[in-house]
Amino acid sequence: MNRTSPLEYALIGLLKQRPQSGYDLRKAFATTPIRHFSDSPGSIYPALRRLQARKWLAVTADNSGRKRQVFRVTKAGDRAFRDWLHQPATRDDVIWRLPEMLMRFAFQGGNVSRKVTLAFLEQLELHVSYYARELREYAQQAGLAEGTSTGALAFANGVEGYAAQLAWIKRTRKKIMEASS
Repeated sequence: MNRTSPLEYALIGLLKQRPQSGYDLRKAFATTPIRHFSDSPGSIYPALRRLQARKWLAVTADNSGRKRQVFRVTKAGDRAFRDWLHQPATRDDVIWRLPEMLMRFAFQGGNVSRKVTLAFLEQLELHVSYYARELREYAQQAGLAEGTSTGALAFANGVEGYAAQLAWIKRTRKKIMEASS
C-alpha cells in the first residue's frame, strides 16, 4: 500500500477529535491554521476514500436529513495514527518534512504519553541542532556567512530559521518537563 500522506494523517487527527463530514473537514482546512492543506473536494474526498479502503475510517449517514456522510476513526485507523505519532524524528524529516514533524507534535497531545512526546522532541532537537551546525559550517566554508549577495542572504534566512526552530524545541521540551514535575 502507498505511503500515507500528511493530508491523510491530518484528516485522521481531526476525526479523532470528533466524527465529522467531508464538508466539515474542508471547512477546517479553509478556516484554521491547518489551511496549508488544500480544502478542495478533489483532495479531501479521495483521501477519505483511501482511508476508508484501508479500513482506517468508517462512515455513517448523517441523521440531520442531509445526504452527508460522517466519518470516524476505526480501531485500525487509531492504531496506524498512533504508530505514526510514535515514529522517531530523523535527519531527513528535519530537512524535508519539518512541517509534518510539527503537525505530528501537535497531534501527540492526548494520543501518546508525555514520555513519547519528550523523546520525539529530544530526537527533533538533536537532528535540528546537527543540521543547523552543518549549515553554519557550510556558510563559513563557502564564504556565505558574511556575504551580502542575495544568495548568501537567502542562505542566512535558512540558517536563522533552523536556529529559531531549535530555540523553540528547547523551550517546548522545558515547558513539558516542568509540567510533568
